[in-house]
Amino acid sequence: MKAYILSIAGIVLLTALITIVAPGGKVGKFLKGVTKPVILLVMLAPLATLFTGNGTELSAADLPEDKDYLAFCAEELAASDEAAIGRYLQETYGICAQVDVSRSAEAGFPCKKISVNITDFGIIGQDEHIHISEEVVRVLEERYGCEAEVT
Repeated sequence: MKAYILSIAGIVLLTALITIVAPGGKVGKFLKGVTKPVILLVMLAPLATLFTGNGTELSAADLPEDKDYLAFCAEELAASDEAAIGRYLQETYGICAQVDVSRSAEAGFPCKKISVNITDFGIIGQDEHIHISEEVVRVLEERYGCEAEVT
């Protein structure tokens, strides 16, 4: 496609140059007349490859994975998740916790494991904290689709 666009630009510039330089007589008219079919031929060249079947196939490039960059992205996403989970636990349950999220450096960066270490339950009522751990595990497993552990 790049070669096609460059060839059209080149032929248009050549035609403009011929129009400026060509003499005003019969030779000038002849040169200007010859450039018109040449421009038409260049513009219709892709249609010839369409009918013959040559040059219409697109090949996929084999690019190597940048494993270091993927690992960096997985770490950044895990750090973002850790902060979000910490805020969620604080706002929803009043829990202060250290959160560790492990993500894979594969396509989609799937979550592998979430570990939550509760440092302060922030208990208000009598026995309300007993089932909070189970509920946190359930919510995290539903939301992130991986194993969650609360200690």
